[in-house]
Amino acid sequence: MGILLSGEEVFGLAKEIEKSGHAFYKTVAESFESPELSELFEFLADEEIAHFRFFDRLAAQAPPLAVDADEWEETRAYIKATTDGRFFSGEEKAIRLARDASDPAHALDIAIGFEKDTLLYFHEILGVTPAESRAAAREIVEEEKRHVRMLSEKKRALVG
Repeated sequence: MGILLSGEEVFGLAKEIEKSGHAFYKTVAESFESPELSELFEFLADEEIAHFRFFDRLAAQAPPLAVDADEWEETRAYIKATTDGRFFSGEEKAIRLARDASDPAHALDIAIGFEKDTLLYFHEILGVTPAESRAAAREIVEEEKRHVRMLSEKKRALVG
């Protein structure tokens, strides 16, 4: 038995994740005096906005998506299990985490965890992304991987 999902149902959480990431990165960029770190976090904040706009377009343009009800429930349960308590879960929580970061290494650890969790989510969302948008969605997955690498390299350089 199939169900119809709106684009907002499919891509709404992705948009919220990007808004939270933007709030975190923007706050961290303003928190530390290192121009190099501020530049990195400003760049990542801008990336989150670009991703939000992409998912917003997908949500608005995607026709109702017919999916198998059991498959969607399984996917939704998996997404919920992997995201509960792990994503920033809102801009306020993201800002609070950014302000609580005791030093740049701590902020980088939080950011790396966020990007990894986001990557898991986006891998799942690829399965329900309309075919005509899948290539662009895969690009975002690749960008998230690049973010993890950038943040990990910056942390290695910072802590030696």
